Amino acid sequence: MPIFGIDISHHQGSFDVERAAREGIDFFIFKATEGDGFTDARFSENVAKARKTKKPFAAYHYQRSGISAAAQVAHVKNVVSTDIPVIPDVETNSGGVSLTRDIVSRLRSAGYSVPLLYMPRWYWQQLGSPSLSGLPPLWSSRYPDNEIGDIQDEYAAVPAHYWDGYGGLRVAVLQFTSSARVAGRSPIDGNAFRGNIAQLRALFHSTGGGGSAPSIPQQEDTMPVKLNVGTHAQSFQIPEGADKIAVNCPHGEMKVKALFFVGNGYPGGKEDDGLPKFDFKGNPVPEGGKTIHRLRPWRVEVPKGATSGALYYEYPKPDDRYEYYGSLDFVY
Repeated sequence: MPIFGIDISHHQGSFDVERAAREGIDFFIFKATEGDGFTDARFSENVAKARKTKKPFAAYHYQRSGISAAAQVAHVKNVVSTDIPVIPDVETNSGGVSLTRDIVSRLRSAGYSVPLLYMPRWYWQQLGSPSLSGLPPLWSSRYPDNEIGDIQDEYAAVPAHYWDGYGGLRVAVLQFTSSARVAGRSPIDGNAFRGNIAQLRALFHSTGGGGSAPSIPQQEDTMPVKLNVGTHAQSFQIPEGADKIAVNCPHGEMKVKALFFVGNGYPGGKEDDGLPKFDFKGNPVPEGGKTIHRLRPWRVEVPKGATSGALYYEYPKPDDRYEYYGSLDFVY
């Protein structure tokens, strides 16, 4: 399971951030600024509450077209301290990618961590599906429904392909609902990060809005491998630094029939029939296969020296509600 966070603004009024943290919300993103003049009236209050929780948080700035990057970053500097990560929010009336690149560059030059880019797929397509290469990983948004529910229950309805990246970037944080019930309030935007708090802190480069980041390697900008419904053999490359792979299916069950690694020492020798021998120490696939259940990732250590591999699996389509995919993720 991922860790969950929320994003809020003055629209939620005075929000009980500390209660949300006690109830299992592990990160927060607060609206701070917009354009070159708007300041969210609840930003300072929300930051003060978040600091007490000791959990990671960030600010977001709503990019506005027709206003220079210099003016927008100057406004951010008047409102947000440099120990708080800043995320550009690029959507309706935000203009194009060139403005975003200028804002990101100026924020970084001013000393801010810019860990994410909020740009929904629909807006990226509206811009003509441009390359986003060189920008931070995506904070994307896509909702399977608009029904109000607890945040973990809401995530259970999310198909794996909602995590598919675009523009050359991976999706690092997914806003998967605008209808979560959190701290006794609804509707609230709910977000997921497929990692732990330490990895999120490393991404944010923040200890929770104060001080320097802990010494934790940052996760590489690597998209998960999509696993289509059906019976398939899926090859994959192992990014440098990944020490585990995680096989996921969002609904139903998936059966892994075989898992092979290739690299230094793999395959090792040949079988009796002359084919390469792909056995490796600690091969976790039992005779008859390994069954993976919905939302319970199966994690396997990458053997030393392995650089690629192949997964043989069966994933029957659970029903006709969604377009289903599983995924193979890399864990650092």
